[in-house]
Amino acid sequence: MKTKSLILFIFLSLCANVSYSDIAPEKFNESNELIRIGNYKNAKNLLRKILKENPDNIQIINNLAYIEAKTGNIDQAILMLRNSISKNKNIDIVYKNLTNLYAYQANILYEEALSLQESDKKDINLLLSENLNIQINNKEITTNNLIEKTPKIQNQNYISKEDVKIFLENWANFWEEKNFEGYFNSYSENYYSKKFKNNESWKLDRQRKIKNKSNINIKISDINILISNNINTVVQFTQSYNSDSFSDVVKKHATISRIDNSFKITGEFILK
Repeated sequence: MKTKSLILFIFLSLCANVSYSDIAPEKFNESNELIRIGNYKNAKNLLRKILKENPDNIQIINNLAYIEAKTGNIDQAILMLRNSISKNKNIDIVYKNLTNLYAYQANILYEEALSLQESDKKDINLLLSENLNIQINNKEITTNNLIEKTPKIQNQNYISKEDVKIFLENWANFWEEKNFEGYFNSYSENYYSKKFKNNESWKLDRQRKIKNKSNINIKISDINILISNNINTVVQFTQSYNSDSFSDVVKKHATISRIDNSFKITGEFILK
């Protein structure tokens, strides 16, 4: 009896000493299966546990952001993805998800203005990371593909950097010249930022602020296309603003969408 107890004690001790990273790929697979059946709570708990051992892992962070978005926490999902942007070789999936989240957020603002509250009826087109890449005993471990890959877009007519550059320069010129028709026409219909209740209040605020300034000068530089397809593109750029009473330089993310064969800003975000 003592021998059996000793064996059991040794076995449990060995199990306790096994690194959690050794079972991370298995838990990652399990979390994806839970996500696929809509069990976001348990999937989130699993991912948080393996994130503690792999705090900068892009695949885990992406899938946690996926869960946040699917459960209605769009701002948190965007924040997580933006904070994870780095030189990681798998960063493309983050940019794709940011594109879709920005576009979705802009559409939801419009729906809320009309009091439709239909966000629960619409799905967000997001991608789960299919593989987990982690280091175990100085060896890179990769899980097998878990989820069927998204089909490639058939129409490869991507929005080009030159298209974006021309659009942003025209938008800045409208702003400088206080051409409100051209300026507001650069945004999607019923666009407004989160601090306003509707498009009308946003426009009135923009008109008031722009009219009160003289000698406005705006320069757009460091344009960088983060991700682009034939409908939406997310662009990062530096905006230098100068007027008689105020000046600043900020970095921005903007979602530019092709709507009825015209480019429109559907999301605009100052990077903090």
